Amino acid sequence: MFEGIASEQPGLALPTEEEIRAAYSGMRTKAIGMGVARDIGFRMPTLWFADGHSTSAPVYLYRFDFATPMLRLLRLGAAHATELPYVWGNLAAGPKDPTFKMGGLKQGRKVSQRIRRRWVNFATTGEPTGALGEPVWRRYRREDRAALVIDKQDKTVTDLDQQLQAAWGDQVLNFR
Repeated sequence: MFEGIASEQPGLALPTEEEIRAAYSGMRTKAIGMGVARDIGFRMPTLWFADGHSTSAPVYLYRFDFATPMLRLLRLGAAHATELPYVWGNLAAGPKDPTFKMGGLKQGRKVSQRIRRRWVNFATTGEPTGALGEPVWRRYRREDRAALVIDKQDKTVTDLDQQLQAAWGDQVLNFR
């Protein structure tokens, strides 16, 4: 895959195998390919977009990490768009939905309540504030790359996904 990208974009600096292995050091070897695909398709474009857009408008970046016991058991974890039921407060999808079969609904409702509070506050005031005592969701700026990590307990972090950004760099990958 990288050879094709490199041939189409000769000036593009692609990560070396060593940089990839370092960025994905916590993953099993068999899972690295999925991690790379996830990051090329979702995570890095999000970070590159946030970097660019933050130069001209406020950006609030988040990463949704909350996963129910069932999603963790299946090794899916928090995946693309798994936050949507929490945003809409629609956690009870029906008797055939396995998401909460092993628990997590009580905690999921708390996560949903926090997300919806922040989204409503952002829509009405322009600031995604949470309840008193919850972490402040700072604006994303390239200098500190602040982000809110949404999980059982929310937290604000700086330099989100630092190892991935170091491996993939600041130059936007595209497929022609």
